[in-house]
Amino acid sequence: MPHAMRQQTPALEQLMGAYFHQDWYLDADDEWGVVDRFVADAPEMAANIPAEIARVLATHLTEEAVEEYVADLGCEYAADPQDGGYREWLTEVASRVAAATSQRGGGQNSR
Repeated sequence: MPHAMRQQTPALEQLMGAYFHQDWYLDADDEWGVVDRFVADAPEMAANIPAEIARVLATHLTEEAVEEYVADLGCEYAADPQDGGYREWLTEVASRVAAATSQRGGGQNSR
């Protein structure tokens, strides 16, 4: 993966590598519990997730490219193709994080 793109997604790299590691399912009941934990642990960083995901989806146009990108970030979660695959999963992650960080009053615009 190009280093420049990785530098543009530090929050996503943290979420994928540090929270969706190979034993992520031991830390929460499901993938949404992992996302919730990330938001609770790092709300300011989490506030950047929606924009970073939008950037990834805009520059990685195929499902395979998105899957490869998140895998390169260390993600061990396997998005179900019948549920929309990685693109749909990341879109839902972005929506949930945006809602959670706006409720907390966090984010880039709150400083």
